[in-house]
Amino acid sequence: MDNKDIRPRPDRHGVGLPPSRPPVRFALGSMLVCVALWTTAAVGQPASAPDMDTVKARIAEDDRRRPVVAIQLAQQALAHASPTPDERRWLRAQLIRDLVRMRRHDEALAQALAGRDEARDPKGQLHFDVLALTALADARRNEELLKRYQGIAARLPPAAAATKDADARMDAANAWRLAGTALLRLGQLPESNLLLTQALRVFDERPDAVYETSQTLAAMALLNAKLGHPDQALGAVQRAIDASEAASDRSSLPGYYLRKAYVLGLLGRPDDQQAALLKARTLAQEELRPYELAVAATNLADVALQKKDYQAALAYTDEAIPLVEQSGDQESLWVAWVNKGTALNRLGRPGGIDWIRKAIAAFAAAPGMDSNVAEVHGLLAEELAFNHEHERAYEAAMQFKRLTDGVRKAADQKRIAEANAAYEADKRQRQIEALEQEQRHQQRFRWMLALAAVAGLAAAAVAVVSRYHVKKAYGAMRDMAFSDPLTGLRNRRHLVATIATDLAQAQRLHAGTRGDAAPTNADLVFMMIDVDHFKAVNDQHGHAAGDAVLKQCAAVLQRQLRGSDTLVRWGGEEFLVLARQTNPGEVHVLAERLRASIAAHDFVLDDGQLLRKTCSIGYACHPLAPDADGAAPADWNDTVDLADQCLYLAKANGRDLWVGIAERDARRAREHPGTHELRAGLDLGLWTLRWPDGRNLAWPAPAQLPR
Repeated sequence: MDNKDIRPRPDRHGVGLPPSRPPVRFALGSMLVCVALWTTAAVGQPASAPDMDTVKARIAEDDRRRPVVAIQLAQQALAHASPTPDERRWLRAQLIRDLVRMRRHDEALAQALAGRDEARDPKGQLHFDVLALTALADARRNEELLKRYQGIAARLPPAAAATKDADARMDAANAWRLAGTALLRLGQLPESNLLLTQALRVFDERPDAVYETSQTLAAMALLNAKLGHPDQALGAVQRAIDASEAASDRSSLPGYYLRKAYVLGLLGRPDDQQAALLKARTLAQEELRPYELAVAATNLADVALQKKDYQAALAYTDEAIPLVEQSGDQESLWVAWVNKGTALNRLGRPGGIDWIRKAIAAFAAAPGMDSNVAEVHGLLAEELAFNHEHERAYEAAMQFKRLTDGVRKAADQKRIAEANAAYEADKRQRQIEALEQEQRHQQRFRWMLALAAVAGLAAAAVAVVSRYHVKKAYGAMRDMAFSDPLTGLRNRRHLVATIATDLAQAQRLHAGTRGDAAPTNADLVFMMIDVDHFKAVNDQHGHAAGDAVLKQCAAVLQRQLRGSDTLVRWGGEEFLVLARQTNPGEVHVLAERLRASIAAHDFVLDDGQLLRKTCSIGYACHPLAPDADGAAPADWNDTVDLADQCLYLAKANGRDLWVGIAERDARRAREHPGTHELRAGLDLGLWTLRWPDGRNLAWPAPAQLPR
């Protein structure tokens, strides 16, 4: 699967813990000796008080990659009343870090709360509050972390401003870092950027804060990647790697190399991405980091699939699955199932489709996984088409469409609400600026009017000039709201706002028709165009390359259209053509011209590399079912949906293909006004399909596809 959506996320390597001294291996016997320092010599005898110098030395000598003995030592020491308050504070803080390193998060959180209760002053309480955030961050309990953060947020600025208290400043900065990372994971990017920047300002003043600085840089790398700045992201994560390597902090390096691999994937550098993943894999093995090892293996399978090295993909996936199962990360496990199914299917081995369906069932049963369910259905459709199982491929593609429409609708509603809020705010600001500008022009107008009275000029002409700039400003605002910023095309909002005029014209043209006669050149045609395998461009060449392909697609398609037609950026890699006053019997000519123009175009990337792409097209004419008087009802969304179904039929039959409705039976359509599903309409004889000569269109019985 691609590394953008449902694969193991590159930031899933925990928050990490500060570096420790290099591990010193020692025999089990010496471990038991140090534990016995305060255990009873016989049953019923009181335990002796621990010698804190010895305890600290033994904790420091433990293998920091897996500090099992250090945890036992700290727990035993804390069970005694003899350690001083400062010693207990040190022991508990060390115990919390070691428990987090072992991913025993609930125990770590309990110890942090106990430490807070024991703290003698607000400074000590804040220190353990931050350690509680550390446990929650490593457990990825982001909402709970932010709730706790809100409880201490007001205390952080004074602590950070205490220039003479370095520990308090570090606690404040770490709280900002941890909260900023949680906000980043939840997609609240501006808020995350603010907190991470505040933290980095403090860490930059501390040359010894290598771990904290590197962790913040790694978080900012992911932030920049999500903001669409992969070059800056790569620079930030490389700084984190360089600083950690210079300080011999190897424990965090597997996670940093995973993040570097993610950014390299965005930049379209699969060979470098693979090298970074192999480095992460080696470091994870050396540092005993099973979770990072699982993520590295899963992502290596992703890269192998992109390179069509299915044998390697299968090997990496088989390596990853038991590791992910041990980690308890269910989502990553399901991704591994998809990767295994894809590799098996492409190798021609049995069971591949079953693995993908197993992943779909798992994603569907989990809350909040709608977009993942949709994406895996799309992958399932591709694998079924690869097996030439076109009926099942079409069914999977239609399910992908239905799920994607649902996810897109929810996302669109959120984006539209956010865009409307931003638009209204911008509109108010522009109105203020326009009014201020109008006032300046009115002042000029009064001076010009005085001159006009002297010179005998016409005041009306001056008034027209004075209002020109205001009208121009409002026109610019409207264009901005109705245009796609990447391609310059009109957007979906524009079509929704203007379609009523086109529907009314189509209705007038159809209104004079009686019976089953259809007027010539009276229809609206909705044509859906989807760039084939567009995700592969982003995966293999980076998002900048994907943007270049989309912009060139827009230009190529626009050149093939009439001046009266409208090309709309519909969403993602989809475009919509609205062709006005069109003869339904001639639409296929336009569809073929658009398909051929994309197939013949050399797409030039920023680095000069050339790509060849194809597209799939589905179209339908509006109205679907004129009423008894020939009038066209305004159910254009149903027509667009039907065109979309034709598009998915084209994709399920090998892509680089157009499929559309060629004819309608007006009488039968009026008898079944609620039928808007492609297969059902064909079975009822409401319409027939058309597709290119020389191409086979697979369709399961009983539907018949007349030519």
